[in-house]
Amino acid sequence: MPHIFVEYSANVEEHIDVAEMLQTLHDAAATHPSVPLAGLRTRATRSEQYLIANGNSANMFVAVVARLNGDRGREPLIEIRDLLSEAIQVLLGDLAQQRPVAISVEVQPIDAAMRVNENSIRNYYEELQ
Repeated sequence: MPHIFVEYSANVEEHIDVAEMLQTLHDAAATHPSVPLAGLRTRATRSEQYLIANGNSANMFVAVVARLNGDRGREPLIEIRDLLSEAIQVLLGDLAQQRPVAISVEVQPIDAAMRVNENSIRNYYEELQ
């Protein structure tokens, strides 16, 4: 299980393909050896109502939050954070040079004792065994 949540201001869609952004982040996370592809979930939420900084309607934001089992330890979580950060910076770098964009990446460890995780996806795809 890692869960990657991407929240973004609606005006971002005028400049980038959100599906590409999700695929980029999903692929980046999947490169880490402690991230099982069968458990990886990446999704986006478009924010219609928002205020950013001085409230100028040209301002944009993309906030990436990854929630992962904290039993991995601190170092792998930092590595995953850095993979996601690098991926989103590459994708949005040109846009941020031309427009006001706030980009954030955060990794939140999940206490394994506080969750229940059922996943039958591996049962359907041999390559995920």
